[in-house]
Amino acid sequence: MTSLFIEQHERGIAFYLNGDLQFDTDDEAIYHEYLVIPALALAIERFPDTDLRVLICGGGDGLAAREVLRFPQVSHIDLVDYNPAVVELGKTTFKAYNQDSLTSDRLTIHFQDAWEFLASVPASTYQVIIGDFTYPTCREDTKIYSLEWFQKVNLALDNGGIFTTNGVSPEYRTAGFWCLYQTLLAAGFHAKPLQINIPSFRQDGYGNWGFFLAAEQVITRDELDAIAFPTNLQVLSQPAWLNAFQFESRIANFRHQVYIHCLDKPQLSYYLLNPTVAILDDSDEANFGLLDFIDLQELGTGQISQRDLLQLESTAKAWLEHFQSSSNLPANAPDLNKLFPLQHHYHSPKMRAEWLSYIKQFLAEIDILRLLNKMLERAQELPPHIAGELRSLAHKIRTGQPIVNISPSMVQFLIVLSTTLLMANLVTPDAVFAKGSYSRSSGSSSGSSINWSSLSHNQSTGMTLFGIGSLLLAAFGLTFIDWTGGKNDE
Repeated sequence: MTSLFIEQHERGIAFYLNGDLQFDTDDEAIYHEYLVIPALALAIERFPDTDLRVLICGGGDGLAAREVLRFPQVSHIDLVDYNPAVVELGKTTFKAYNQDSLTSDRLTIHFQDAWEFLASVPASTYQVIIGDFTYPTCREDTKIYSLEWFQKVNLALDNGGIFTTNGVSPEYRTAGFWCLYQTLLAAGFHAKPLQINIPSFRQDGYGNWGFFLAAEQVITRDELDAIAFPTNLQVLSQPAWLNAFQFESRIANFRHQVYIHCLDKPQLSYYLLNPTVAILDDSDEANFGLLDFIDLQELGTGQISQRDLLQLESTAKAWLEHFQSSSNLPANAPDLNKLFPLQHHYHSPKMRAEWLSYIKQFLAEIDILRLLNKMLERAQELPPHIAGELRSLAHKIRTGQPIVNISPSMVQFLIVLSTTLLMANLVTPDAVFAKGSYSRSSGSSSGSSINWSSLSHNQSTGMTLFGIGSLLLAAFGLTFIDWTGGKNDE
C-alpha cells in the first residue's frame, strides 16, 4: 500500500510518498530543470533534424513532462508510471504546477512497471530516456538501478541518445552514489555525475542531491558548451550550471572503492542502508580540491562483489573471517557495517549502537562457568571432540588460565551455532522473536523490547544459543563495544 500526503504551506505544497519528500513547489524547479533540460538540449544538438521521442520512467506528477514539453522538437513522450494515484494527482492537484502536462496530445501515459515496459521496447526507439524514480527503500526498488536495467536503457536508446536519471545524495550516501556511477559505466555508458543543492531536500535531511547524464558516446565539454537552453527557466543558467559537475576530491575519490549493482550480486541496498561517508584525510593531498567530471573520461572498475552483504549467510561468513583472521582483536577493530549490517530503512546506526550496548550489558550478566557446566551436562549430545574441548575450556576458566589456542573446529562450532540467532536478533529483532510488526506503507515498526536480564538466566534452548554466542564473544575478548564507546560509527 502506498501512502500519499500533501502538505499545504503559504507558498504552495509539498508532496510526500511513503513518508519521503518527492517535491516542494518552492524549489522543485531546481530538481526538474537539472534532470531534464540538459539532456534534451544535448539530444537536440546530436539529432538536429529529428523528431525526438522521449521516455519518462516514473514522473507521474507531470513535472518532468512539463520540462520536456518546452522543446518543440519533441514529437512524442511515453510516460510510464505504475501508480495511478500519483498520476491522478498530476492531473488534478498538481495541474497548476505541471502546466497541465499530462493532458498534452504529445504524451501517452502507460500504467505499467517500467522494467516490463522497457523489455517490450524495440532497440533504438528513443533519443532521450529520463529516470525520475523515487528513492529506493527496499531491495525490490533497486532493480531499476541495476546493471541489467541500465543495459536495457542503453539498448532502447538511439545511437548517440541521452540517458538522464536522478541518483542519491553523494554527500550522505557516498558509496551508493558512486555505486550507481560505476554501474552506469559497466553498462556501456559514458556517465557524468552532477550534484546540486535543493533547499527542501536539505531541510528534510537528504543532503545535496545527485544526478547522472549519460550516453553511449562520449559527452564532451564542447558539446555542453554549445547546447542552448529554452527561455524562461527558473533556475538553470549557462554557463553556471556546469559547476554541478564538480565534486570535492574527498568524495570523488571514493568512486574507486565500490562494487557495481547487479541482480545476482546486489550492492545498492547495502550501501544505502549502511552509508559510508567520505572522510577527509589531512595527510592525503588527493583529498583536497575539486574534481571536474566534464573533462574526465574513464571506463570504471566493473568490480562485482562475491557477496550480498544483506544475506544472513554472507554476514555469518564475515563473522567467521573476522574471528579466524585476528588473534589480537583490539588491534583490529571490526567493520560494524559488515558484522551488523542494517537491513531496513527504519533502522539507523544509532539503533545499532544501542543494540551493541545490550550485548555489553548481557555479557556482564553471564555466569560463563555455570553455563559451561550446563552444556557439559548434555555433552553426550555433542560430538566427542567438541565435548572434550568444552571440558578443557571449563577447566581453564575454573583454574584462571588464559583462554588461548582454541581450535578452529571449536571456533566454527560456537560461531555457526550461535551467530545466526544472535546476529539476526540484533539486525532484525522483530523477525526473530515475532514481537511487533512492520508496515512498509507507514515505514514504522512496533514491538516490545527484550528483557536481557531474564534471558541471561533462562536455560531454554533459545537461551542456550544466546549463551554460546555470548561465551564466544567473551572468550575472544570481544570488547569492540568499548572501542566504539556506543557511538555512531559513521
